[in-house]
Amino acid sequence: MCVTSLRITSLMEIEMKFFATSLLFCSINCFAQTRDPIAYSSTTIGQQARYEIVQSTLAARWTFRVDRVCGNIGQLVTTSSEGVTWEPMFVSGLPRCTADGKIRWQLFTSGLAARHTFLMNTETGKTWQVQTGKDSKGGEFTAWFPFEE
Repeated sequence: MCVTSLRITSLMEIEMKFFATSLLFCSINCFAQTRDPIAYSSTTIGQQARYEIVQSTLAARWTFRVDRVCGNIGQLVTTSSEGVTWEPMFVSGLPRCTADGKIRWQLFTSGLAARHTFLMNTETGKTWQVQTGKDSKGGEFTAWFPFEE
């Protein structure tokens, strides 16, 4: 066998290995692009469940626990001891809770922007929007305010 045929064989082997490797990477990339990331934004609950956890796909900061009977909202926060808790949120004009246990409240978050997070009374349609502001000391607060009527 001459040196020229060895060189051709080696080049062909290199080209084949390169082609096979390229094909493998392309298939992995195509597979990765077709898989949708799993983004949970709400728990799966029973129809009569009183509480539900809803999280915006934007940030864990926008994780809420809604009381579907009374309309009370808690926001997930970190405590000073690095634990977590539900901090009660102010809901402007929230009606008094009816003691019949009927589910009346639904929380919605669009995942486009935090301002598109709404609390709705499913019987009346009255809707509140989550809003963030600054208090008199410059600290940030988040509360719920009704839509204009």
